[in-house]
Amino acid sequence: MRSSFSTRLAEIDLLRFAAAASVLAFHFVEMKAWGDVRFEGLRKISTFGVYGVHLFFMISGFVILMSVWGRTAGEFAVSRIARLYPAYWLSVGVLGALSLTGLYGPALAPWEILANLTMVQQGLGIRDLGAVYWTLWAELRFYLLIGVLALVGVTYRRCVIFMAGWLVLALTATAAKSPLLEFLFMPWCAPYFIAGMALHLIHRAGSSAVPWAFVGVSWILAVVEAVTEGGARVREYHGAAAGPYLIAGVLTLVFVVMALAATGRLSRLRRLPSLVTLGALTYPLYLLHLPVGALVIGAAAPHLPKWAALAAATLAALLVAHLVSSRLEPPAMRALRSALTSSMVTIRQQDAAAREVAGTQPLGTPSKVRA
Repeated sequence: MRSSFSTRLAEIDLLRFAAAASVLAFHFVEMKAWGDVRFEGLRKISTFGVYGVHLFFMISGFVILMSVWGRTAGEFAVSRIARLYPAYWLSVGVLGALSLTGLYGPALAPWEILANLTMVQQGLGIRDLGAVYWTLWAELRFYLLIGVLALVGVTYRRCVIFMAGWLVLALTATAAKSPLLEFLFMPWCAPYFIAGMALHLIHRAGSSAVPWAFVGVSWILAVVEAVTEGGARVREYHGAAAGPYLIAGVLTLVFVVMALAATGRLSRLRRLPSLVTLGALTYPLYLLHLPVGALVIGAAAPHLPKWAALAAATLAALLVAHLVSSRLEPPAMRALRSALTSSMVTIRQQDAAAREVAGTQPLGTPSKVRA
């Protein structure tokens, strides 16, 4: 049955927040600011917070395909830039100031901090200022691929062809060990983006064998990659014998939860209050939790019980994220979106004028457009 798109999928907001919270838990428990303090019991659970990133990628595949449907490539670019950059620039400013003063973060030169403002610093061979910025580099490349799809127009059939082609190219990149293909088609995270896209097709048009096949193949690739290549850190914490099965179980849970959301099985969660608010603060929380946590834990750990210090750091990160998402981010997003939309209008007008002038020239006569 075709889903209604008039209702916001608030359960996706909840899943986004859960992904950010799991990453926060992993980072806060492992933080060097604790010194000799350890959370041995909690650590056995929080270590799986690294897979919150994988959930983020699946959600991104689902949401980005939904957002690009019916839009031009230019409209899609405007929406993504306006969504990503304001909070990101704020986080670079905060982390840059802390880095230059030696309070937190890698010791980067001022020009390296400036490069981080572009979000493409990895392409320039410059270190990330924030530990989570590497995921945004993957997101940008995913957006580039989706932008190519938007150029030809998004339809169900073209999405299927796009996902099949991406899957083949990602596998080819792995088999050929080609750095260029690996850069373009991201073999390790492609299964999560593709699974999210396939689940959106299921959400949009109902269950069908082909998109479910993409979900199944993506799950297999994700599990195999995680237990053979990407799961060493988790196996280290839980023992070589249990580790692979725990990793497979957590990744399976990620796929199952997203499938439940896509098929409407989690729709009852929309009754919960403040889910949209939780979704809004997710991105600032993801970007800023590390510096906030390091500063609060560094100050509180010597004076408070460890659980109280952990609670204080978590509360501080949530409050900062709420401030950014409710007060600072919305006006910045509106201003950037307005400026980009105005620029897109100018581009279209100039393009239309150039075509009109070209259409008035005799055949074979070069067209000229006044500056």
